[in-house]
Amino acid sequence: MKVKMTRVKAFRTQKILSKIMIGFGVLLLAIGIFAVGKIIFVDSDFDWTPLFQGFQGIIFISLGIYNLRNEKYYIEWDEQQVRFFLPQTKQLEVINIEDIQTIEVRLFEIELQLEDRNFTLDLNTMQDEALKQVKAKFKDLQQAKTHTNL
Repeated sequence: MKVKMTRVKAFRTQKILSKIMIGFGVLLLAIGIFAVGKIIFVDSDFDWTPLFQGFQGIIFISLGIYNLRNEKYYIEWDEQQVRFFLPQTKQLEVINIEDIQTIEVRLFEIELQLEDRNFTLDLNTMQDEALKQVKAKFKDLQQAKTHTNL
């Protein structure tokens, strides 16, 4: 029987806000391009406003795409494994819980010490509920490890 893994997102993002930012950016960019075209082909007086609008559009589009890209990062666990896909490593890391030697839970950071390597999970970007859930899980694991080592 396969146990379902608990997954929490590593970034606090709002997908709808990101899409609105991209839409608004496309609108500003289109207005800027149209206005520059009008200046080039109709008016001879140069105006900086359309260039600034186009630049703002590019910034909004970039921020929206950046936020949407951060949707893919997560931390998940079950009774045997902890998996995380975070921007620091940019690859899926799988750790068997039995391989963890020590766990140190800090305010916005969790340090996992294994026999051959250490992992530090940066939790600064998580929503409050997700942060509490992850910290509670690792505190439980920390207590279990402490009791088994006694």
